[in-house]
Amino acid sequence: MINKAILVGRLGAEPEIKAAQSGKTVCRFRLATDTGFGQNKKTDWHSIVCFDRQADFVRNYLHKGSLVYVEGRISYGQYEKDGVTRYTTDIIANTVQSLGKNEGQSMGAGNFDPNMYDTPAYNSAPSYNSAPTYSAPAPSAPAPEPDAFGGEGITNDEIPF
Repeated sequence: MINKAILVGRLGAEPEIKAAQSGKTVCRFRLATDTGFGQNKKTDWHSIVCFDRQADFVRNYLHKGSLVYVEGRISYGQYEKDGVTRYTTDIIANTVQSLGKNEGQSMGAGNFDPNMYDTPAYNSAPSYNSAPTYSAPAPSAPAPEPDAFGGEGITNDEIPF
């Protein structure tokens, strides 16, 4: 099963940062994405939730209007208010990256992914600073001699029709 959402859009307001009872930092923000163009342009709004280091990153680097890349999972919920059941759809983000330059920052500062160092692939990834190595496979048998047409001497018995 796969539950994955990838969005690129702009923050519609300043992110809301709170501390949960468990002590985790929780951040909520609204993300606007556009589809279509011209008179057919439509804006969709998404509710994004992130925790701990991602929440700290959003608080420190992202503001209303920031262009961001969000990757996470879709979460559905419900609650009751005034006797009416209400339904929610949130994106629980595990990656939030800034795609634009913020004032007072170099371009690279906004592209930091706080989860980058948590993956096992990070430490086992090949180094691109060294020259690549390639070893050709050893030939197992000599290649057959080509016939007059450049083929490998196929006989009529080998042709299935």
